[in-house]
Amino acid sequence: PVDFSEYAESALKYALFWAEAFSAELTLLHVNTLFHEHFDYDMLIERYREEIDQQERYIRKWMREQDLHVARSKVKLDFEVLRSRSAAGSILDFIPEGGYDLVVMGTHGRTGARHLFLGSVAEKVARLSPVPVFTTHKEIEVHGIRRILVPVDFSNFSKTLVASALEIGQAFDAQVHLLHVLERLTVTSFRWMSENAWPYFKMDEDLRSRVTGMLRELPENPDDSRLVYEVVKAPHAYEAVVDYAGAQEVDLIIMGTRGFSKFDYFWLWGSTAERVLRLATCPVLTERVGVEETALQEA
Repeated sequence: PVDFSEYAESALKYALFWAEAFSAELTLLHVNTLFHEHFDYDMLIERYREEIDQQERYIRKWMREQDLHVARSKVKLDFEVLRSRSAAGSILDFIPEGGYDLVVMGTHGRTGARHLFLGSVAEKVARLSPVPVFTTHKEIEVHGIRRILVPVDFSNFSKTLVASALEIGQAFDAQVHLLHVLERLTVTSFRWMSENAWPYFKMDEDLRSRVTGMLRELPENPDDSRLVYEVVKAPHAYEAVVDYAGAQEVDLIIMGTRGFSKFDYFWLWGSTAERVLRLATCPVLTERVGVEETALQEA
């Protein structure tokens, strides 16, 4: 999906990168929202139609220019323009119709208190898409993938994510880091520990060893030289994931859009994956948890 912003341009570069790496076809999709925020309700319907037609002529011209640019990369390119009231809804409907395997989108990213509020079109698509969604910010440069991070919560979905990461890692000869975060709220004995007391909690080395052993049960070959196992403690999982990715210079984070969080149902806070998507300084690949897995986590 493209909206001609600087974020979409960054996403297009990564889309070309992935299409070249896996010999895939690429479709550029633009959704022309009929009732956007600048719509003048006093405008005559004929004039509005003229505006829409003019916009779509520009869109198709831009896409043809991209086609010429992409030709040098030997990626087969197609493009579509849709009219709709909802960009996210149209994108989600278009995915199964075209039989797509991956969605690549640009997102603005957020810092500070802003990351607590309702998300962008990219975040809505990432949350509801039936296929994996790759999101990136404008400032991220396209380069090879050397390190992949998979945050693990030991849900039924974890093995699937690890397998996906190893498959991608094999294509790029990349390390795959499996990270489990001992979150304050997930340690029963310390559930109501205050923020001031939390730093005094020292992770038991036996606990670290046992959790590392659990991580090693996820891949088919736990002794694969590309695998790195890590266990950390933190008040919030999403902060630990973002910090670890930055410290290790991770090139890609792979996450499920649902996991073990007692607060997932609060729309204000969102899931761990959504917050990582907003705050991470590297691209994030999200895959939606199936109905069965979600039901198990909420049981």
